[in-house]
Amino acid sequence: MDGYKHYVRIDVAGIVTHGFSSAFETPESSDICIDEHAGRHFTLQLRNESLQYKYQWQNGALAERSQVELDAEWAGRPVAQTTPEEKLAALTAQLKKQEEQAAAVSADLQAFMEYFMSKGD
Repeated sequence: MDGYKHYVRIDVAGIVTHGFSSAFETPESSDICIDEHAGRHFTLQLRNESLQYKYQWQNGALAERSQVELDAEWAGRPVAQTTPEEKLAALTAQLKKQEEQAAAVSADLQAFMEYFMSKGD
């Protein structure tokens, strides 16, 4: 390939939490080289659709975590309890911010149009 190396970084449980190419990042002493003759970009997707880490370092190699393990991790996560009032307040604040942004864009457009029209005189 291109002569780059690919590395992974693991947490204390052996879960792969970061992956990169030597083209863009210098490895730390604890990083593990998984390919010495790799391409420039690290393309292995480390997370699943639930944003859980998919791989672990096991017996000196990358291993995919089992669905049972991922399900147990998912079931044990703390679930944020948001009240309907809190959700409504957050959505209201978001809408207000969008309205303010739209008003600012409208004012900028109006100023531009006035400037542009004044140049024709």
